[in-house]
Amino acid sequence: MSNRVAKKITTPFQKFAPNAAVLVINMIDPQVSTMKVFLEAISTAKIPFIAIANKMDVVKKTKLAEIEKTLGLKLTPTSTAKGTGIKKLVTQIEKTFKKGSKIVVLGVFNSGKTSLISCLTGNDLEIGDLPGTTSEFTKHKWGNYTLIDTVGQLIDISKPMMVSVDLSDCKTLDNKIERILRQDAEGILATLEIAVPSIKKGVKILKKQIKAGKKIIVTGAGASALVAMEMAGQGMETGLPILVATNNLAEAQPVSFSKGIAEEEGALARYINFMVNQGDVVIGISASGGTGFVYDTLKRAKKKKAITIAITENSDTPMGKAANLIIKSNAKPEGPSSSKIQVAHLAIGHALIIALADEQGITADGSISYMLPEKVLTKKMGIK
Repeated sequence: MSNRVAKKITTPFQKFAPNAAVLVINMIDPQVSTMKVFLEAISTAKIPFIAIANKMDVVKKTKLAEIEKTLGLKLTPTSTAKGTGIKKLVTQIEKTFKKGSKIVVLGVFNSGKTSLISCLTGNDLEIGDLPGTTSEFTKHKWGNYTLIDTVGQLIDISKPMMVSVDLSDCKTLDNKIERILRQDAEGILATLEIAVPSIKKGVKILKKQIKAGKKIIVTGAGASALVAMEMAGQGMETGLPILVATNNLAEAQPVSFSKGIAEEEGALARYINFMVNQGDVVIGISASGGTGFVYDTLKRAKKKKAITIAITENSDTPMGKAANLIIKSNAKPEGPSSSKIQVAHLAIGHALIIALADEQGITADGSISYMLPEKVLTKKMGIK
C-alpha cells in the first residue's frame, strides 16, 4: 500500500493504549477546530496531557495568548527546529506523567510531532514539510517513557474515510443525506469565518493584473482539479482571461481523483509554466498543500515573477510557502474530509470569480455573450 493511501487509513490512537498525551499545536496554522477534536479524544480516553505551542520562533508572541484563550488551555511555547522550550517540556512531562507511561504525540500534519520526538530521543528521524511524512504509528523508547508518533489526523476506522461524515447514528437514508448536506454547509460557514479577508485580497490582485493585461492560470489534482476546472469555466463565462491545467486524464479522471495520477510528475509543473508570464496570477488548489506538481507549479511560477495564490486547508506546507497569498479553508476538523474541503474550495472559487466579474462590471447580458456559440468555418470531412 502506498504512503498516499496508507496515511489516510489509520487506527485510532486508543489501539496503542496510551496513558498520557502531548498535543502539538502548529502556531503557524493552529487549526483550532481540529485541536478541539483532539482534546475531545484525549478527554474521552481519560488520560493526562500537556499541550505545546510549536514554531513560536516564526510567529508573533501575542499569538500564544490568543490561542490559549480560544482553547482555554495553558500552552508551553516551543520551537523544535531551534530546540527552545524543550527543557521546560521535559520537566513538565516528568512532573505530570508517571514513569513507564506510553505517551501519544498528537497533532495535525506538519505540527512538529516527529521533530519533537527527535529532539527528546536524539534519534535521527525522517522529518519534512510535506503532509504525511509520518504515514504510520511508530513507537520510540525515551528513558522511562515510550513515545508514540502518529499521523496527522485522528479518526475512527469504523466511520467513512474520505467524506468524514459520521453517519453511525442515522437511522434512515433521509437522515444520512440531510447530515451530509448539513455538514457540507457547515464546512462553508466555518471557512467563511476566516477566509473573507484573503479572498478580498485575491480579488484585488486579480483585478489589478487583468487590467495590466495579464492572465490567470488555475491548477489542481483530483478533487482540486474539479474545483480548478469549475473556476476556469465560470471565468470564461464572465470574460476573464483564464486557463486551466490539471492532472485529470479525460475519461481516466476518476482514477486521477482516487489515486492521484501524476502528482509526483515535475514535468507537469514545467509544462504548466510554459503558459506563465511575469505578472500572471497562478492559483494552486490542494487540500493538503502537499500535492507535488501543484506546489512545484507555484514555486516555478514565483521564480518567473508571477503572483501565486494557494487555496488550501493546510497553510504550513510547500504550497503555502510558495504562495504570495494563502486563501485557507476550515472544513475538516475531524480528519480526512475530501468532500467537505472540495465544497468549501468550490465556494472560495465562486467567491473569487463571481466577485471579480462584478468588480469588472460584467452584467448578465455581458456574461451571456461569452457563452454564445462562436462558429468558424472548418474543413469538410475527409480532407486532411
